[in-house]
Amino acid sequence: MGRHRRRLACAWALPLIAIGTAGGCIDRGNGEPAFVSRPAVATGIRFVNTPTKRRDYPLADITGSGCAIADLDGDGRPDIVAVGLARDGGDDGFLTIHWQGPDGRFDGAPVTTLDLTGAGMGVAVGDLTNDGLPELLGTCVGPDRLFHNLGQREFRDATAEAGYDNPAWGTSACFVDYDRDGWLDLFVVNYVEIDDRPCSRTGGGPRDYCPPHRFAPTIDRLFRNVTASSSAASAGPRLEDVTAAAGLAAASGAGLGVTAGDLTGDGWPDLYVANDQMPNRLWVNLRDGRFRDEAVLRGCAVDAVGRPQASMGVAIDDIDADGEWDLFLTHLEGEYHTLYRGVGGGAFEDRTAAAGLAAATLPFTGFGVAAFDVEHDGDPDLVCVSGRVQRDAGAPEAPYWEPYRQRGQILLNDLGRFREDRRLAGPLDEACIARGLATGDLDGDGDLDIVVNRTGEPLLVLANEAAEGHWVRVRARLPECGRRDAIGAVVTVVTPGRSVRRLLQPGMGYLSSHEPVVHVGVGDARMVERIEVAWPDGSMTRHAGGAVDRIYEIDRPAADGVPRGDEETGEQ
Repeated sequence: MGRHRRRLACAWALPLIAIGTAGGCIDRGNGEPAFVSRPAVATGIRFVNTPTKRRDYPLADITGSGCAIADLDGDGRPDIVAVGLARDGGDDGFLTIHWQGPDGRFDGAPVTTLDLTGAGMGVAVGDLTNDGLPELLGTCVGPDRLFHNLGQREFRDATAEAGYDNPAWGTSACFVDYDRDGWLDLFVVNYVEIDDRPCSRTGGGPRDYCPPHRFAPTIDRLFRNVTASSSAASAGPRLEDVTAAAGLAAASGAGLGVTAGDLTGDGWPDLYVANDQMPNRLWVNLRDGRFRDEAVLRGCAVDAVGRPQASMGVAIDDIDADGEWDLFLTHLEGEYHTLYRGVGGGAFEDRTAAAGLAAATLPFTGFGVAAFDVEHDGDPDLVCVSGRVQRDAGAPEAPYWEPYRQRGQILLNDLGRFREDRRLAGPLDEACIARGLATGDLDGDGDLDIVVNRTGEPLLVLANEAAEGHWVRVRARLPECGRRDAIGAVVTVVTPGRSVRRLLQPGMGYLSSHEPVVHVGVGDARMVERIEVAWPDGSMTRHAGGAVDRIYEIDRPAADGVPRGDEETGEQ
């Protein structure tokens, strides 16, 4: 039986891959790469993340920039957002939106460029106005910028009008309905209080990028969405800074990664912050608008021997399919990337070595990370991209970027234990300075593709050619909120003999945002028995299953049980 493929008119769509009738999958076993590069000639994307022209080692240059995959214009095709460090060699960054056309290319419409004030860092995507069109937040070294989506591929700077004010060095951000009122709120982590001065190597020697402990840490910020209560005539978003009221102002850190989800099992979303060379924070939602940091208490602040690590990227998934969320964080070379396994009751333990991840990740400085099923065998794998932040002792200053390059990794999951197979990595195995990583089904074939933002090089667009099992994709929406994506929902796909759950939270990784669609590999399963959704407001629904290799679009039913619009639709 052949794989179902959608939008085969796509200019860079992958060739049809046959599925064996016995067992439903064929064993690759041939060393072919999992991902294949789609260059500018195929995609039409000509973005290059050019750092500043300065050569006095500004910390922002080595911190890098993020990217996002999301359908920003509502045409059913995911678009790509890339963050630039500096425009035309200056000091201010920018966002570029590459719109996908009907032929799958990204050059059919003019690229939309949104200017930032300060070096460009991260991007977050979420619908603040409940109109079905997501807004964009661009973080930077300086005041961030919030852009209101007007539709028709137009955005306007609504930062001041919305009441959003974050003058610090913003890095990662995510949207989350922390108070469960039906409106997405915004959580932004900040790095350090940077001063504009040249850096030098600690202990003397050639110049290099400064470590973050040379600068003072700062606080992260939480903004509550008050659009519904605003009396303003404009339909734009309105936000209220509730950082102090929520209890977040009492603790500072050097935040680089962030995500949100119910990590304690009480049905309310918590906030998790990956800090650089400082303990991470798990802000537990107290359900009254306040949060309390319980990362140390719950076992996900430091490594197994009590040391803070240089945390960059973070991902949430149920790695071992035991019904508990796990956390995976990328770290500095010489520190392993850490797997905090959920062990019940909202507690975590560092189980990195037992999962086979300690030795495999020790030589890498990891940044962007994603947990998803590369092969469609039912287990979430890990994809990490890397790049050093300091040269080896004695390494020359020229060529300038060469000593910082490192390869990426694909870490394949087999029932909770991981192994790296470099034969599958393809272009990810090539050394570069990679930072942001976003996943999404760009070519409409049912598996997840990758976009990587590389410092000083073109945007890397990789098509997945490893996924040979069957798949299911679920888009969960809230009809009463303009049919926006139900960020924070937990989707469980049940097939004969197996149940797989995923969190709908695009805001994770490093400075980036993934396509807001739940993706599940189901191996050789031929049907879906049912789909269960735990909605962000705490309600639970169960929906009929059907065929595999299709998209299910599920709208949350009304409180009286009457569906609002199509409760389940599919596309093959």
